[in-house]
Amino acid sequence: MTSLLGRGVRRDISDRPDPDTDQVRALLGVALRPTGVAIVLISAVVIVTLVASNSDLTGVVGAIAACWLALHQVSLTITDAPLGVLPLLPTAVMMWAVARGCARAVTARSTLRDAARVVAAAVAGPFVMTLIALAVVTDATSVVALEAPNAAEALAWVVGIHLVAAVAGVVATTGRAECERRGAPSWVPEVGRPAARAALALFAVGSAVTVASLVWSWSDVGTLLGDGSDPVGVLGLTVLSVLYLPNVAVGAVAVLVGGTAHAGGTSVSVFDIVAGPVPPVPVLGGVPGELVGTAWPVLLIVPLAIGALLGRDCGRLRLPVQETAYTVGCAAAGVGVVAAAVGFVAGGELGAYGFVGVEPLVLGLITFGFLALPGLAVATLIARRDGVESDGGDETERTEKSDKFAETAAFEDTGADDPALAFEVKRLALPSMRYRSEPEAGTDADAESGPESEPGSAAGPAAPDTSDGSGETVLEGELVDDSAAGPTDVADTDVIDVEVEAVPQDQDEPGEPETSPGTDETETTSDEAAEAAEGDLPDGPLTPSD
Repeated sequence: MTSLLGRGVRRDISDRPDPDTDQVRALLGVALRPTGVAIVLISAVVIVTLVASNSDLTGVVGAIAACWLALHQVSLTITDAPLGVLPLLPTAVMMWAVARGCARAVTARSTLRDAARVVAAAVAGPFVMTLIALAVVTDATSVVALEAPNAAEALAWVVGIHLVAAVAGVVATTGRAECERRGAPSWVPEVGRPAARAALALFAVGSAVTVASLVWSWSDVGTLLGDGSDPVGVLGLTVLSVLYLPNVAVGAVAVLVGGTAHAGGTSVSVFDIVAGPVPPVPVLGGVPGELVGTAWPVLLIVPLAIGALLGRDCGRLRLPVQETAYTVGCAAAGVGVVAAAVGFVAGGELGAYGFVGVEPLVLGLITFGFLALPGLAVATLIARRDGVESDGGDETERTEKSDKFAETAAFEDTGADDPALAFEVKRLALPSMRYRSEPEAGTDADAESGPESEPGSAAGPAAPDTSDGSGETVLEGELVDDSAAGPTDVADTDVIDVEVEAVPQDQDEPGEPETSPGTDETETTSDEAAEAAEGDLPDGPLTPSD
């Protein structure tokens, strides 16, 4: 008996997962998964590199910790030489993974509190790992020729990188819904897509220019690769060049928009080149030493064309002219801010060669100008051609969007795709049908007097008035939607008239009971017909399916 009761209790327990448990599991995944994967990959690369170079594994833990800091663009000092230029490719891949994980951890209906929890979890895991890495690097300075970096600077870099990635992922999922919930103008959620296209176009053109320059200077690149002296060294230099390729592409973008890129003692722009010593990295073998010809300023057409494409994308949103201009300006400003931030991260000091990189503030301002001016011109032309008029004010628009969002959120749980459709279905799902026998006009008193009145008297029931003399009784029914109309709302009530004809049975059929003497035959026949007709009808309310 005890075992049976125990099994019954266990069956009563729901097998559904606890929402709080799922949320905790998701937050732990956001906090630990990118950090764990990064540490595993770094450990594998460090161990393979040390084994391939016939080195001992004495400082492997310190090397792993140093690589974790380098992954977050923390400047290191190795053998008294500063290493401030760190590859962007691993950092970009890690930020993409963090943003993707945060985007999956939220939905469009998530609140700001849920989004803040996801962002905090994405920052907390790397923060703890950085504290451990700083302690390991400090302890390994006695074994490896490595100086411990500034702890505050290292933590700031780690928190900033993961914060930007997490916020980008969360906004990608909840941004549009949050703008509608807050009643933001219609053009605000549309800024991100054109800005992202323009930024990717600039980076793609810079990468293409870098690859073309490497192919053009392949002899110099091959000479630098030959300094590896063995296959393992050549492979290491090749991998290093691939990792630094985005850094060089950022310098190419700066040159294309009219800025200046610095590579050690060499400065490159479309107007002038100052030659000097270049770090011996194969990816920098394509840096030109002098200008050939005078057609280099023609390259400025590239950012102008990208700005025109930005204006075309904003103009196709079919917004009024003023809102289209706002969209172009915000998109160009966003690309300029991103260009300045990436330019700042991509540069730094490199030992005795000095500064390698671009001027971030100049890069951001020039990028904004080259995108905003042609973008505004093209977007304004497209908006005027389409002739989209303003809808009468931002306040009205925000109010309508807020009401629409609230209505959508109220009916999301019903499973309906359209809130209006869900409302109509809910309204028509509850009608009831009531049938009543309605005599002809002038016989209300007869109906109230009851069947016990004397036949032929004023209070007695009258025979049904039939135009064709067939003696048929007509019953009228009403299909009334009780839920749709209130006590005073009669105009909105849905009424459907139903006529049911009851034909009395033939009196001449065999086996039919005879009419008793003294009873009106017509009255008896009509009463029996009415009872027979009403006997087939239900007594209570019916649904349309009955």
